[in-house]
Amino acid sequence: MNLYMRNHAINHLLDVDSYGCIFMYATHCDLTTAPRHIIRMTETVQPETLQEALKIALLRFPQMGLGLTRGDKQYRYRLLEKPPVVLPFDDISPYYIGSDDNNGYLFTCGYKDKTIYMEYQHCTSDGRGFNEFIKCVLYYYLKLCGKPVENDGSIRTLDTDYQQEENEDGFIKLRKAQQSSENHYPDVPALHLPEFDNMEDENEWTAEITISFPKLHKFVKSNDISPLTFLMAALCHALHRTYYVGTDRTDNIVAEVPMDLRTYIRTPTVRFFVALLDLPFHYEYFKLPVVEAARRMSEYFDTQRALPHAAFWALKNAKRVQDGHQADMPIAEKEQMMREQARNYIRRDSFILTNIGPFRVPVSMEKYIEDYGAILPCAHQPLGVLVSSYRDTLKISLSQRDERPDLMNHLVDVLGELGFPAKTKRYLFHVTRYDGEHLAK
Repeated sequence: MNLYMRNHAINHLLDVDSYGCIFMYATHCDLTTAPRHIIRMTETVQPETLQEALKIALLRFPQMGLGLTRGDKQYRYRLLEKPPVVLPFDDISPYYIGSDDNNGYLFTCGYKDKTIYMEYQHCTSDGRGFNEFIKCVLYYYLKLCGKPVENDGSIRTLDTDYQQEENEDGFIKLRKAQQSSENHYPDVPALHLPEFDNMEDENEWTAEITISFPKLHKFVKSNDISPLTFLMAALCHALHRTYYVGTDRTDNIVAEVPMDLRTYIRTPTVRFFVALLDLPFHYEYFKLPVVEAARRMSEYFDTQRALPHAAFWALKNAKRVQDGHQADMPIAEKEQMMREQARNYIRRDSFILTNIGPFRVPVSMEKYIEDYGAILPCAHQPLGVLVSSYRDTLKISLSQRDERPDLMNHLVDVLGELGFPAKTKRYLFHVTRYDGEHLAK
């Protein structure tokens, strides 16, 4: 590669994403800046080998080899020279992402016993994008462990070259799509739990609730609903039993749903490329059977995720964020502005509900990976919900400020009443923190 091309490729890595840059300015107290992915292996993790796998994966994913610098007026990416690190980990993380703790990297890789933990700063990636990196790391880790694993073509390894499109700002392509504000859900009073406000930096409780994925898939298909709206209806009934009964609450429950825009705009990008859409459960839906409520939500959500509306709302938000990033103001003022924007935006809704879809690896790797799941931290909300699946198991990760298990137990009850027996695991949790004041120098 000649010098011009090399510099062009490096500069491209340092381009800022239209929407993802909001996470540069926000902290873990404002937004879910550092979601956590948890991979449980069948054998004890070898940290030295895992570190070597990270080094190899970074050759294929140079966009993950970035840190941040806090300038006088804005944050910027920077290339890192130190190697990635693998940290001893626990459910409650003592680290700051992007700091000296992990040599400035905007992802954290940790281990404990048979578990690998991987977290990422949302300014570099979204959940589905980060899964591409995780699969590459796991592939080389198992190879280095001497396991007979093979790539079936679904993993981006060194057998293929990094393409600049993998780091592109998908919102630029989105601008070419038809846009419409029709049927946009208005800002209305939504369920909030003020008793859990101002707890943004405290530990939270996470419950892993697992059910049969094939059984759910068959159920929703036969009832003409989606898995997401079915789970939303079940969760709302659990919220009703936990926080409505015995009170005069009548507010709608509104979930903010990040929708993967790659389903509409073809791109291999791993960057943050989602539309944040509203999924409302109206109070009167509590009078309906769960399936009927889910069907009504599905019908309405189809209007929200239709490309003209999804493009309109995603681009509107991206412009707001990009204008803030480029504004000519001192960094401290800009941080305050962006954090207030972030908090005000997510408080339009009751909580975030995201589905990052199935985690698929080649069959030759499945025997060494026992379990997979991810956690969406609460940040400035009272709870956060992330749905994922691996093989035949669908997992609902429910994070909450409320230390009582009531919401989890009620959700399990609702699912059981609908014919879905669930298993649970509950533990205290704290995601790796992020704050621009703690960046590695």
